[in-house]
Amino acid sequence: MAGSAAEAAAGRLRALDCWRGPPVIAPWPGGRTNQNFRVESGGRTYFARVGIDLPHHFVRRSNEARCARLAAASGAAPPVVYDADGILVTEFVAGRTLSHTEPVDDATLDLVADALRLVHAHPAPADLNRFDPVAICRGNLAGLPRRVMTPARWRLLESVLDAAPLLRARCLIHADLIPENFIVADGRACIVDWEYAGYGDPAVDLAQIDVLFRLDGRRTARLLGRHGGVDIATVRALRPVLAAREVLWCEVQAHHVGISGDLPEYRQLCWQRLEEIGPGETGA
Repeated sequence: MAGSAAEAAAGRLRALDCWRGPPVIAPWPGGRTNQNFRVESGGRTYFARVGIDLPHHFVRRSNEARCARLAAASGAAPPVVYDADGILVTEFVAGRTLSHTEPVDDATLDLVADALRLVHAHPAPADLNRFDPVAICRGNLAGLPRRVMTPARWRLLESVLDAAPLLRARCLIHADLIPENFIVADGRACIVDWEYAGYGDPAVDLAQIDVLFRLDGRRTARLLGRHGGVDIATVRALRPVLAAREVLWCEVQAHHVGISGDLPEYRQLCWQRLEEIGPGETGA
């Protein structure tokens, strides 16, 4: 089934009129919610994503493409070559993809902060999809049967959301800043995978980096100092919320789509992270 889906997606790509010559299409690893491909055409290399809207994750592909174009205009994401009907083609970024299994060094953390500063400073229309992690988490909980987790875990999630800080939407944010969505090349960090992006509070992105990169207090201060304009108290207060967001993404994916690939390991990691942070965590 997976093979036939990939073949169908590759067929859709092959039929596009954006190529400079006959495309050579190869599957690309990764992508829990779409089909990924590397495409060679006319001496150029491209990255293609083929997906559908995902109501259970509040994902609309038209919004993803719009945000990807805005991010590209900011200089923090690869240029978009084509987008329509759930297909997004960008220029391919050849570089080092960061990993959640490896610690980030200070120099790389500075590049991450620089990329986010570009995104957050770039003009963005206020009619983008809103990304409010608290509202999304509450929506996730409302759509899950209680049997998917223990009562203690359900109460933990509710307590985290009840204690969440107030946020102010004011710019484009990425909202899915796992390390694997950063590619370091040519002395800068490029941000990819904009499917959850929208109009939101920049503290959300900084708090995600803090949580998902497992920063200590010194490196959190370095990240925020390099970025500028985000209050450390808000970032600290958001840490449990963003950890809960990752947990609920896993639970929603498991419930609506099923458990496959690396989801079991990632789900366990996310629960461990949330339980370590706890609802009252304020940071180091």
